Amino acid sequence: MMALRRDGEMDLQDMQDIAKARVLVFSDGRTGAQNRSLGVAEMLGIKDPEIVTMKPKYSSKLLRMLPVSWLYEDYGRIARDVRNYDVLITSGYQISRVVRALKKADPRLFTVALMRPAGSAKDFDVVAVEQHDRYPAADNVVVTLGAPNRITREKLQLEADRWRKRLSHVRGSKVAVLVGGTSKRARFEVEDARNLIRELSKLFKENGAGLLVTTSRRTGKDVTEALESTLKSSGLEYFMWSPDEGGRDNPYLAYLALADAVVVTADSVSMVSEAASAGKPVYLWGDEKAQPRKLRDYYTALMKQGRVRWWNGKFTLRPPAAGLMDTMMVAGFVRAKWQKRCAG
Repeated sequence: MMALRRDGEMDLQDMQDIAKARVLVFSDGRTGAQNRSLGVAEMLGIKDPEIVTMKPKYSSKLLRMLPVSWLYEDYGRIARDVRNYDVLITSGYQISRVVRALKKADPRLFTVALMRPAGSAKDFDVVAVEQHDRYPAADNVVVTLGAPNRITREKLQLEADRWRKRLSHVRGSKVAVLVGGTSKRARFEVEDARNLIRELSKLFKENGAGLLVTTSRRTGKDVTEALESTLKSSGLEYFMWSPDEGGRDNPYLAYLALADAVVVTADSVSMVSEAASAGKPVYLWGDEKAQPRKLRDYYTALMKQGRVRWWNGKFTLRPPAAGLMDTMMVAGFVRAKWQKRCAG
């Protein structure tokens, strides 16, 4: 874990700079969770961190509690490969079981778990959780309001410049519409998609605003098609992107950079956090009562800061003075713990 100079002596400065460590990101394949890990890694100064994606062989919750060496086909190989790394970062309960097991087998590893992990905080070097998770306090736990993410001013400016011409047909004010999908406790179906676009189109026809629409992997083909067909018949200027389009360039960051406001389906903490991190007024679309308590708690906390409100047919929020800085907060905490460990 400790960097050496050519003469074999330990270079203290390199040792304490986590940006020079060998970092591996563990992902379960979910975009929102993976972006949490990548956002923290990038904020630490780690360029193009390596990613290993692991999915359990079984979907049953009961079977998922099997030892990770049985549950993941590549576990043995990965357990050998991590000897070449210093820092492991992951997001999500199930995949954190892998990192916890690797840490137990090799205490030399410095491990960072984002979101509520398996086990307890003492199983990791750093645990970063959101306020609404109500996670027990500990010396190695950092609590944020929203989810860490990859949003930075530099990325937003770069993507705005790259996409400005391609989105120039959407004139006037622009509203980004970020669509998630059906969750365990709330549904977003075809008629919901149609109602969303119809309501926005009625409002925007009067002032000439346009829509920048994106779906997610959870949206579903039927809902995506309903969104697009309703947009085509709305008479609005718009641009729509979907993950189903394969290699087509993704304008998501450009949307967040160029939009005057953002409407987000209320099922996604990740998308709400990203929009709030971009410093945009955020409007939540959905049934407030249908959301789980922890999501309602999160949105209430953002409302108290004047960052979000439930959609009521009016754009009344002012842009906040600055976006959320949760990623920077987590990265600073991780860096401090790393330096303390190296110094010890």
